[in-house]
Amino acid sequence: MCSLRLGEKRQKRMFERSSGLLVPSRNSTPNYLKLSTDMWAGDVIKMVEINCGPTAADDCHDKVASTHLKVVAIAVILSTSALGVLIPFFGRRSRLFRTDGNPFMVVKAFAAGVILATAFVHMLPAAHRVLSNPCLPEDPWGKFAWAGFITMLAALGTLVMDSAATEFYMNRPEHHHGHHHDSAKIEDSEHKNDVEKQPSCAVITHPHTHEDVNDDGHFTNIRHVVVAQVFEFGIVAHSIIIGITVGVSNSPCTIKPLFAALTFHQFFEGFALGGCVAQAEFSNLSTLIMGIFFAITTPLGIGTGMGALATYNPNSAKALIIQGVFDSISGGILVYMALVDLIAADFLSKRMRSSRRLQIASFVALFCGAGCMSLVGIWA
Repeated sequence: MCSLRLGEKRQKRMFERSSGLLVPSRNSTPNYLKLSTDMWAGDVIKMVEINCGPTAADDCHDKVASTHLKVVAIAVILSTSALGVLIPFFGRRSRLFRTDGNPFMVVKAFAAGVILATAFVHMLPAAHRVLSNPCLPEDPWGKFAWAGFITMLAALGTLVMDSAATEFYMNRPEHHHGHHHDSAKIEDSEHKNDVEKQPSCAVITHPHTHEDVNDDGHFTNIRHVVVAQVFEFGIVAHSIIIGITVGVSNSPCTIKPLFAALTFHQFFEGFALGGCVAQAEFSNLSTLIMGIFFAITTPLGIGTGMGALATYNPNSAKALIIQGVFDSISGGILVYMALVDLIAADFLSKRMRSSRRLQIASFVALFCGAGCMSLVGIWA
């Protein structure tokens, strides 16, 4: 009888051990209590690590120094942006900055590399980081690669917009009836110095007859107009968000690297945009408006962020979604514009292929631009 009871107790103890309900020692903590304590501690750690409130601990927090940096950033970024976008326009008649000159193409290749690295190294990782933030609901933001998906849609949407805008300008009645004389005039002036000149921000054309020259000149001018407008739209979208990011920060450690990166980036991005605007042959007033609009966008974003600093919560779901979606859209637009309308249009042109020296210099400039902007990503 005793041996039977002892066997039953032993089986019961083995069952309790296997089920995690009991440990052999009296002084040790039961497993179920340990499990509950561990789960509670894990929840506490998560609550401590995930701070979705408007303020967070920052060893570099200095409101006064941050305000001074923001004011300086507004002035410097405004100046460098305006300088970059206006150099191609005002310098297009000089030998050094002519839009059909080799120096311009080399600098523009450097700018294209900067823009491409901005998209891949800065915009897309930031979008992924923001849209996977633990402050966002797990459903749907944690269950799908939204940043990459939105970027892809933005790139495809830019293609559709690019094609539709070109078709719209081509089918306008005034262009059907009155563009031949203007195109001939443009062609005559452009071919005085270089008959084989190719556009830098448009598709490559091969004129054969006088009528073909007129049609190709008209199409080239339309491509310049469309590229300049779409390009500025993409730039404005991400410049506002970046400006707000700087404006709402009270950390000099965050603002300083962003300040340096934005100054470098805005100048060369402005140069590429200014080149496309100059080649589109807009009126002086339109060119000035587009240049000013580009130059003030980032400073306007910084000012907006400074004004909303008291009430803005960068960790709120709404702010995170807006920033992540805008970064993704901007990244997709910049990838398309850099690869299709800047790099491919130049590097696949007859002019580039006919000059080995220009080709090598442009490739070196392209990789240097991409490398420099990628290097900036270490700090910003």
